[in-house]
Amino acid sequence: MAAAKKTASKPAPEAEVAKRSTDGSDGTRHVKEFVVLGATVGDEDGPDHAPNKLAVLQEAIQRGLHPRGDVTFDGVETLHDGVSRLLRYSVETVPAAMDSEPEKTTTPRDAIDGED
Repeated sequence: MAAAKKTASKPAPEAEVAKRSTDGSDGTRHVKEFVVLGATVGDEDGPDHAPNKLAVLQEAIQRGLHPRGDVTFDGVETLHDGVSRLLRYSVETVPAAMDSEPEKTTTPRDAIDGED
């Protein structure tokens, strides 16, 4: 008796990004959240966000996602203790296994050098 061939369907890019993003995702946007202490958060494009934006790129790459373009600061939320803040960032990504143009990946070095 011949074994039936299984045709494995490839997951949608959105499903793959969701599976690889522990803090959530929005379509193919990888989301990363940071909890910090303090009452204020600097401007969206200010230097306070630079280290977190680099960490978002690095985490996406480590999780098998190829970031595309700039990381965005998506907002801040005061947590239940009244002191801690949840900072949310995201970046558009392509799952590495599905990427037909890996040379377009935005790396932390690209972000430091100001390249897109």
